[in-house]
Amino acid sequence: MDPAIAWIDSQQTAMERLLIDWASINTGTFHLAGVQRLVDEVAGQFEPIAESILRLPLASHHETNARGEAIEMPLGDALVITRRSDAPLQAVLAIHLDTVYPVDSPFQAVICSDERIEGPGVADAKGGLVVLLYALLAFEHYVAATGDQRLGWRVILNSDEEIGSPCSADVFAKYAVGADFGLVYEPSLPSGNLVGERGGSGNFAIVARGKSAHAGREFAAGRNAVIAAAEVARELHSLNGRWPGVTINVARIDGGSPYNVVPDVAIVRFNVRYPKPELEAEISTAIDQIVAGAAEGITLTREGRFSAPPKLFDPQYQTLLRQVRDCGLHLGLDLAWERSGGVCDGNRLAALGVPNVDTLGVRGGNIHSTEEFMWRASLAERAKLSASFLITKSLAGK
Repeated sequence: MDPAIAWIDSQQTAMERLLIDWASINTGTFHLAGVQRLVDEVAGQFEPIAESILRLPLASHHETNARGEAIEMPLGDALVITRRSDAPLQAVLAIHLDTVYPVDSPFQAVICSDERIEGPGVADAKGGLVVLLYALLAFEHYVAATGDQRLGWRVILNSDEEIGSPCSADVFAKYAVGADFGLVYEPSLPSGNLVGERGGSGNFAIVARGKSAHAGREFAAGRNAVIAAAEVARELHSLNGRWPGVTINVARIDGGSPYNVVPDVAIVRFNVRYPKPELEAEISTAIDQIVAGAAEGITLTREGRFSAPPKLFDPQYQTLLRQVRDCGLHLGLDLAWERSGGVCDGNRLAALGVPNVDTLGVRGGNIHSTEEFMWRASLAERAKLSASFLITKSLAGK
């Protein structure tokens, strides 16, 4: 075992402390103060090994509220950290800083037991953030000891992944394109296995606008937007089963009015999951047909987009997975991969032409719940896996 990889074992306690510190900072996507605080702390941790640290403001996230009004929701910054940008082989490493837990969530405390750490984001994905950092620290130990300068790296840390990375897409497009391969630090599957093929996803809203009226005096003069939204929801749901592997989840209907007013605004919010890129156009057409079928006196408008194209199991991706598996075998890890319907920034990197393995973070479970946890031993385990992979790629020069 290379001394740089063995060094990681001596850092287990430091890694745990850092994870506890970072998980104790609330970074719900729209908790700006918390996200910016974590950006500060993470940038400081990377300073000793970085040649460049860019702090990039993200545009505000556009959303339509329950009253049908357009609102802008500020987001935290992204970080792009680079070293040896002129090296012949380039890696991009990425993970998100935000979590699904808002600042008023009851799930804030970090609790440690003999084998586990429980808390908001410990698996998804602050554990992965710690793994990424220590893998690069170990790799730079290797570079300093050997003089091997063949591999350069860039790290992209965004703060809007949990809402689909709508405002960091341009950051990936600018700084990830051209990399030879990517490593993304989403949590592994609970078994420790990796995700192979992923489906695609898109979040959408259809806004129904009608006409308000007094429910007693002028009921017939009103045009009920809630009824229109309910019909839209029914039609969207009826699309399930039309295409194999496609699911349309009507997640929420917002809007309404006091009991004595015919409601003039309602919004249907829904998610689409699909297995193949070519289905996007067909699904989009079907949604547009629903929008075009608005009842008299009702207007329907569509918002949202397909934000994560399917990540297909192509030959480049298969080769990369096998290389990671081989590194794992040398460390005593028997890794396999499985298909997932979930999406992440690995989908977006693949769409940019960067083959990547996207579940190199910690082992854990119950993500997106108040029982989220990670296995403490997986910090060193997964950091060694990534460091070994980076060293192997650098030695091969390809």
